[in-house]
Amino acid sequence: MQNNNLYEYKEIRNNIWQIAEDSGVYCTLIKGNEMAILIDTGYGHRNLREFVEKNVSTPYMVINSHGHPDHIGGNHWFDTIYAVKEEWDVIDHFEEEPRNYELKEIQTGSQISLGNLHIDIISLAGHTKGSIGFWVREEGILVAGDALNENLWLFNYGALSMKQLYGTLNKTIHLDFDSYLCGHSDQEYKKEKMLTHIRNIENLKTDEETKQNTIGFETYCSSYEDVNGKSEIVFTISNLCSEEEGNCT
Repeated sequence: MQNNNLYEYKEIRNNIWQIAEDSGVYCTLIKGNEMAILIDTGYGHRNLREFVEKNVSTPYMVINSHGHPDHIGGNHWFDTIYAVKEEWDVIDHFEEEPRNYELKEIQTGSQISLGNLHIDIISLAGHTKGSIGFWVREEGILVAGDALNENLWLFNYGALSMKQLYGTLNKTIHLDFDSYLCGHSDQEYKKEKMLTHIRNIENLKTDEETKQNTIGFETYCSSYEDVNGKSEIVFTISNLCSEEEGNCT
């Protein structure tokens, strides 16, 4: 569908929309009967605030799932943005213009009531150290930002180690949801697809055939496919483990 502000969107549920930004980036709008939340703001080339306020009749919050530029670029359209404190320096690192909004803290483990819907804020640390997910309990769905993309990047400022990502995946898959959304797709994925990422890490490929250059970083791309789908994890050698975890080679 498309609205008069030229934003295309897909209704995942009656009350959950994936809003198409530029270059395959998606923001997520969750609408309750008393409140709404907008997850991420894309590149910010168009007036996302106008779109939200034309389609939401309640108060709303805007929350960054993580601090990469294709998900915080539209922060400037809004007065207040929420993010977990662990991600604030990532937002600072990638923000290109002087900040004209107030950045406020939201904590993992907290719950946001939208009236008829309740959103649990959970840690999805890995892609970045402060990546968070939004577990919509009544809908059995997790909005995961970039933390569970089919092509999952584990490099650049703020990224954690492969071991930490593995721990996050194994913890998250035990939560009581059925499907999830990502920041670069309007497709709803079954939770079991997370197993493909887990198996990819367990069979990680690091050799000359998987070496590549990704936005100026020397990376490796490990691919894995099974009955649940495909996984590509792009990482640098330095992100195989943290200093505390020992030798990365």
